[in-house]
Amino acid sequence: MPETYSVLENGLIRRAGDGSDPPDGLNGIVVPADTFDALKSFITESETESVMTFFWQKGRECIRLKNYVGLLETRDGSRIEILPKITAAGENGAVQSRAILLKMLQHLRGSPFCRAGFAGFRSERLPLWEVFVALFLDEVSTLLAQGLRTSYVSESGTQPFLRGKLNLADQLRRAAYEADRFSVTYDEQTTDLPQNRLLKSALRFVAGRSVDRTNQSRIRQLLFVLDDLPPSSQVQKDLQAARTQNRLFSRYEPALRWAEALLGGRAFGISGGENQCLTLLFPMDRLFEDYVAAGFRRYAGEGEVSIQESSRHLVDDHSGVQKFRLRPDIVIRRNGLVTVLDTKWKRIEPTNPTGNYGLDQADLYQLYAYGKKYGASELVLIYPAGESFRSPLNGFGYDPTMQLRVVPFDLTRPMEEEVLKIMSTG
Repeated sequence: MPETYSVLENGLIRRAGDGSDPPDGLNGIVVPADTFDALKSFITESETESVMTFFWQKGRECIRLKNYVGLLETRDGSRIEILPKITAAGENGAVQSRAILLKMLQHLRGSPFCRAGFAGFRSERLPLWEVFVALFLDEVSTLLAQGLRTSYVSESGTQPFLRGKLNLADQLRRAAYEADRFSVTYDEQTTDLPQNRLLKSALRFVAGRSVDRTNQSRIRQLLFVLDDLPPSSQVQKDLQAARTQNRLFSRYEPALRWAEALLGGRAFGISGGENQCLTLLFPMDRLFEDYVAAGFRRYAGEGEVSIQESSRHLVDDHSGVQKFRLRPDIVIRRNGLVTVLDTKWKRIEPTNPTGNYGLDQADLYQLYAYGKKYGASELVLIYPAGESFRSPLNGFGYDPTMQLRVVPFDLTRPMEEEVLKIMSTG
């Protein structure tokens, strides 16, 4: 059974047996030498500068994670769960962080999680890998319940009866020794299509990696249904064909997104490298941004809510051309007033006013530009809530007409409550 390790984002990974201090709960883990070496290879062979870094600390090798969360599987079969740093470390902390991660993933734009339903699901106690497998199986089950799509493919050969189009030249050549058969070209209806082969291959892939009994039972049932269908022998070629699929295969898209992530050894922009089995990693800043945006789109109430609007430029005229398009996270227009909101996945220090609370000055410049160009009367910077950041900071007045609020968004609370709280204090 593969070993699964849970660690928080920005956590530390160290090699077992190097004499270092014991791990600090979920903030740091110790892994076997083979697993550590596999992670080192992943760093050198893959696009991981934003995911993790390798360094030496007091003569010992260390790997520091950054703001990516999800699942990483090494070549020795070990799995690293990287969870959002939201709750206190410990067993319950892992369960809560995993639950919050899955809740946020449901609002990640352009991902297969948008269709996921976790209600009543045992996802909080399952390792992330088994959750991902279960979600993939949900999509395949839905697809098979609707029936596999078939298509006609052209076949050529000899038949004992006339079928399709007669190949006259070939028929004349065969007449002397095969006069009782017809050389024909005809269309054959088949399920042996790239999309279906990819699903079969992805099911076989997870069959050898899932250890959850419920998932294993479902996999066997689905493979039985696809028993007559061959797996893909050329995954990349079939993936390319599936990407150019027509609208008749639109219902395949969610399941195929999972199949591509599983079979390609990569997902959502992170390359797995030659020695990497699987990387299902997600940037926390993007997760937080999409989750908060979904909340305001759903619960902001009356008025127009625009997400990632890009109707303004920082420079209105440069040789007759506008330059530097602005893209605030959220713009709300209500009762003739404009509010611009921006989300930042950063930790601030509300008890440190002399250090400007840990705020990045560039973020305040950015909000000022948004406010001026969008004619906003109020600006809101949204950061994740923390143990010391439970209430908004005192307001910042850019000028008499434009104010900035810095507010917390508590991911442990219901989305609606947090949105309404921010809207009501404006």
